[in-house]
Amino acid sequence: MKILSINTSSGNGEICIKDDEKVTFTKIVSPYSENIITAIQNTLTHAKLELNDIDVFGVVTGPGSFTGIRIGMAVIKGFLCGLNKKCIEINSFELLSYNIKDSNFVAVLDSGNADCYYAIFKDKLTAEIGFGTTDKIREFAKKENLKVYYSSLETDKFKNEKDFVKIEVVQNTLANLTFDRANKNMAISVEKLSPIYIKLSQAEIGLEQKMKENLSFRVADKNDIEALAIIDEQCFLNGSERYSKNGFKEELNEPSKHYIVALYGNLVIGYIGLQSLGEELNLLKVAVLPQYRCLGVGHKLMQMSCDYKKDNNFTTFFLEVSENNQTAIKLYKKFGFVIKSKRENYYTDGSTALVMFQK
Repeated sequence: MKILSINTSSGNGEICIKDDEKVTFTKIVSPYSENIITAIQNTLTHAKLELNDIDVFGVVTGPGSFTGIRIGMAVIKGFLCGLNKKCIEINSFELLSYNIKDSNFVAVLDSGNADCYYAIFKDKLTAEIGFGTTDKIREFAKKENLKVYYSSLETDKFKNEKDFVKIEVVQNTLANLTFDRANKNMAISVEKLSPIYIKLSQAEIGLEQKMKENLSFRVADKNDIEALAIIDEQCFLNGSERYSKNGFKEELNEPSKHYIVALYGNLVIGYIGLQSLGEELNLLKVAVLPQYRCLGVGHKLMQMSCDYKKDNNFTTFFLEVSENNQTAIKLYKKFGFVIKSKRENYYTDGSTALVMFQK
């Protein structure tokens, strides 16, 4: 098996190719946008391989540099779409944890400002990701009796944190981690590949302010059918979860169903679908265009659905969600939804549905 992995999440950009036991490694010189393709080609040449020879592509999805992550992921997504190969996603903390023997600990990364990114690991798995000051992280770690580790590649950031432990991140970590996960069949589809942004970039902060000024909501009508179908194309895999234009036409003509759309200016960027079943309200779907996520649109749509439930005196509010959709589950929990039961093999990809009810 041959794997090619890319990490553009920090200033220590790298490309590596692993072919069984042999690893070819190349550092990417900044700016990544100008040099990444040449670096990939040079790495392939040194490994005596062509791009078509690669079986699995790996990419670091963040957290880290907003622009760097987007560049690396755009390149990998292009390869995946063109070659129909497998993909392994790795977060930045996992590169550090791969070199740590402990099972329970805190890993920290340089965020580029006064705060730092952190991840809490339990049984070697990521339990929580966030950002905060080193003092807050130290206080938490001491309370939970956990060690705090940082990468040898970030000595300047944490060199004065005497109780933080430096871990040597060896050169072949990315290659070996990708290779291990590929062997364990942990590949994902290109549609599920998404970046990890813990904090908004300056561009997103500006967009968030514009969103607050230009965001509006209304009940969906037949003029929104094409926009709704476009959103589904970008948000759902082809199958029962994705509606066509004809599908949305039927939905909007169904008296028991109620769709609310979110607009940025005159552009429909998201929606939420609800269905009344007697005294019960079923949340059917909620979707936001990828480029407008993490800006509060989904949260506002959820708030409006709760208002709709209250205004129409529904006694029960429930939904089904894939157990793999952790982002949606986290959002639903914020609005008081709790898991009541499961439905095995509910979705077309064989995943289990969690049935959640609002308390």
